[in-house]
Amino acid sequence: MSKLTDKGTEIRTIVDELYKKHVRTVEQVGGISADEFAGLNKALHRLERFWTDQILYRL
Repeated sequence: MSKLTDKGTEIRTIVDELYKKHVRTVEQVGGISADEFAGLNKALHRLERFWTDQILYRL
């Protein structure tokens, strides 16, 4: 398991807080709950993997 440097930990914290802020904003404005947002992220990741495999392996 790798360990982040102090700067890496700082950047990770900033990105994590930004992500949480965006989730709250999407929930308030877009009416998408945090759980729905997590599911959406998972689905988009799977879709990206699908298209990447299609391109790389010409499936």
